[in-house]
Amino acid sequence: MIIIITTFLGLTAVLLMAFINFDRLVKIEYKNHKEEWIRDGKPRGFYWRPPELAWFAISSSLAMHNLTLKWLFKTPQWTANDLEAKECLRKLRQYVFLFYGGLIVWLFIVILIVNLMPAQ
Repeated sequence: MIIIITTFLGLTAVLLMAFINFDRLVKIEYKNHKEEWIRDGKPRGFYWRPPELAWFAISSSLAMHNLTLKWLFKTPQWTANDLEAKECLRKLRQYVFLFYGGLIVWLFIVILIVNLMPAQ
């Protein structure tokens, strides 16, 4: 049982790092590539939001959710000459794919342990 909890906590930490890197990437786009940020729908981060956006800006939240998937598979043009943004995007992708790969392993372990437990 301890392996299930420990692995779950590790996966939570990896997911948190993905969120942090997404926020860093949105903040870079906001600060250094404002026109692209506006074209992307003025996204906010998971924990960070630009000062001019209200806390519950629905369009900003929708833009964020759109980019969380889009940036995993498509590299934005504005990152081409921005080394910090490229590094952030690389880390974001690594953390997300590590999370999903780990989640599959975690589910396999849970199923295996449940099936190996003696019947009561």
